[in-house]
Amino acid sequence: KNSMRLRVFLLALIALVAVACVPASHARTQDAAAPQTSTSTAQTPVKPAFTNDTVIYVSDFELDAQNVTTDQSGGNRPGIIERPRKREEHDPQAQAAKLVNTMSQALVADLQKAGYRAERVPPGGLPPKTGAWVHGVFTEVDEGNSRRRAVIGFGAGQANMDLYVTLSDLSQPDKPLYNAAQDPSSKNKPGAIITMNPYVAAAKFVMEKNAPEKMVKKTAGDISAQVVTQMKKYGAMPSSK
Repeated sequence: KNSMRLRVFLLALIALVAVACVPASHARTQDAAAPQTSTSTAQTPVKPAFTNDTVIYVSDFELDAQNVTTDQSGGNRPGIIERPRKREEHDPQAQAAKLVNTMSQALVADLQKAGYRAERVPPGGLPPKTGAWVHGVFTEVDEGNSRRRAVIGFGAGQANMDLYVTLSDLSQPDKPLYNAAQDPSSKNKPGAIITMNPYVAAAKFVMEKNAPEKMVKKTAGDISAQVVTQMKKYGAMPSSK
């Protein structure tokens, strides 16, 4: 009878030890696998392959504008359709186009003045497969602390915009500067919510929506100065004047 109790006790003890060992073994397996997963997903930055002959392509920075429906009879907003100058002053789309155009022209001119070959990518067009690419997006933060593409319009959003600009190598796979919201009903509309890509290095500049031409050109000068610094860092030196 005593031997039977002893046998039952030993069997119970063995079962407890086996159960206690299973989580520990499982935990060690997970710990050992973690570094392997981390190593395999690690991304090594690739140095841009820029040379002294590299052409810098400048794309128009993304800027949204409110859609304005004009009354063709002239009853509601006669000023918008009366004269081109008046239309430019009051039409959000015309304002946004003027700001973006001024920025692109000034940026190309500044880079050329610094001794680099710079060209503007045609509006709506794509840059070539090789070269340095300067592109960016105007953004703003709404009341819910969500970042959106900035919108030019009557009372639209904040008075200031955050401009994110990046320089990338067109010969290497490019990562998007930002990711649009997954909501299909809003991602293609003006002011859509976006998330900046943490894996893309971008410089941030602050501008007023109604910034005068002088201020737009000054911001373009600040951007070009940073682009020149990066080009030199990667070994692409400007031509001698």
